[in-house]
Amino acid sequence: MRWLTATITVALLLGAAGTPSAASSFDPTKIDASFLAEVLASPTDDFDVIVRSVVKKDDYKIDDKDDQDKRAEKAQRAAERRIERAAKAVKEQHGTLKHALSIVGAVAARLKGVQVLKLTRDNDVDYVVKDQKLQAQFDPALDSAKVSSPGILEVGAPQAWSQLGITGRGVGVAVVDSGVYAHPDLAGRIVAAIDFTSLAPTVSNIPLSDLGGHGTHVAGLVAGDGTRSGGLYTGVAPNANIIDVRVIDANGSSNVSIILRGLQWVLANRTTYNIKVVNMSLGATPSGSYKSDLMATAAEILNFAGVNVVVSAGNTGPFAGTITTPATDPYVITVGALDDNATPLLADDLMATFSSRGRTLFDKLSKPDLVAPGRKMVSLRSPGSELDALFPDRQVTVLGSASADYYKLSGTSMAAPVVAGTIALMYERYPNLTPAQVKRRLKSTVTPLAFGTTFDRGAGLVNAYRAVATTDTGRELSADRVSDAFAKDLRKFIQGQRFVWRDLSYNGGVDSGGVSWEGVTWENVRWDAVTWENVTWEGFTWEGVTWEGVTWETVTWQSTDQQSTGAQSGTGATWDPVD
Repeated sequence: MRWLTATITVALLLGAAGTPSAASSFDPTKIDASFLAEVLASPTDDFDVIVRSVVKKDDYKIDDKDDQDKRAEKAQRAAERRIERAAKAVKEQHGTLKHALSIVGAVAARLKGVQVLKLTRDNDVDYVVKDQKLQAQFDPALDSAKVSSPGILEVGAPQAWSQLGITGRGVGVAVVDSGVYAHPDLAGRIVAAIDFTSLAPTVSNIPLSDLGGHGTHVAGLVAGDGTRSGGLYTGVAPNANIIDVRVIDANGSSNVSIILRGLQWVLANRTTYNIKVVNMSLGATPSGSYKSDLMATAAEILNFAGVNVVVSAGNTGPFAGTITTPATDPYVITVGALDDNATPLLADDLMATFSSRGRTLFDKLSKPDLVAPGRKMVSLRSPGSELDALFPDRQVTVLGSASADYYKLSGTSMAAPVVAGTIALMYERYPNLTPAQVKRRLKSTVTPLAFGTTFDRGAGLVNAYRAVATTDTGRELSADRVSDAFAKDLRKFIQGQRFVWRDLSYNGGVDSGGVSWEGVTWENVRWDAVTWENVTWEGFTWEGVTWEGVTWETVTWQSTDQQSTGAQSGTGATWDPVD
């Protein structure tokens, strides 16, 4: 029997084509195309949306004499103005405001279809997207000699512990998921927890809960220390710290705005908890290019702020073009799943059938970046959780134990934390690595695989020992540009820095205004898609960016009518098996 796969998918319910009279005037360039079709078909229905405001030149003006505190103050005020403009536009259409999403310069709101269409004509509105509904589908140092998990052995994690003395100590990994249960294998290392599915998210210094059961399993693959199994079942980085960011409810449901709030919190608190990695074992079916995807924008912001974003590829394989978002973004680390056949031997490995394949559907990017074991992975159990109740046969009891402390799941959701744990090991040894350096080291140190193509296995199988041991100082520079929202929002922080062009012959050697690339300056630059395609984004210096301007969220109208995750899934389903 095949195990149930684990990722997060989203169904876009497109209505029949129609052109209501109320929809006679709108700007199609300011609304997601698939959402537009839905609105046109049902203009009187209510829709949950995310509304981005435009960036204005006067939002953020700095003086060379401004110190860091002054710049932070100005950046925060600029963020306030962005949110205020978006909120004002919604109010003028008599919509209901929900949450500020300053990480993407937007607000979450609810409006009728007709109001959404009118919103696209507002000069203060940059773009409108649907707040997509997501529904989870689930399941398909230490004494290194004790480890028995084939997947952990195969990636060489025990070698990193025993030969290099590296266990991820002190490195923070944010698990953006369904929560993390206070399991003995994580005792003392769940250093913060916050629940964005609750009415009033508040940071807790003690573990909360995991009513779904998935986040605990993911956290264990990152950082479980094997306490309850005598070291048999451990994660890759058994001394790393876990930051529990709950964005998925007990039924396995979420939506984009809740996930964005979670990522926004991670950005604001990355220094406090030394967060170097975010694990996102979730995703949505892309409705268009990553360039217009707000989850991709949020992931890019974290990346350039120094936080590695690891994302599961998706579980809709084996066909091409099935990578989910935000795994479609070129700046994240996209992880596919390998089937290790329950042995640590490479010779019997295969690509997991369920693992999503590239190229990406809309942008034709080569994904995943690499693979990790993801089938029948044993990790931590969350007793009494929804998964635990639905599939008790997945419980694993260690010989001689009075309780089942472990659980078995399959999916790219399980492969991603293996890579996240590897990155935690890398940061203990080299704390000043950048995400571009991490990606280069991960991909250049893989164990090569004789089967598959780069569109299913990526560069190969992650090798934790080699990734930690290498001294490669190179960076992986993306061949593709950042998303539209990132380019618009972050210009103010890089204004005046030197341009590094990818290709001086691109677009015939000139920008969209006919100026040669060598002649482009900040005074004459056309800040548009042509320029964004050719500029090397990693060529800018990001260390001095005032990220406070992206994380501001003090809003008096924050709604207590939270975005209902399960109820808004539209299916009424729970942790649905897919096979």
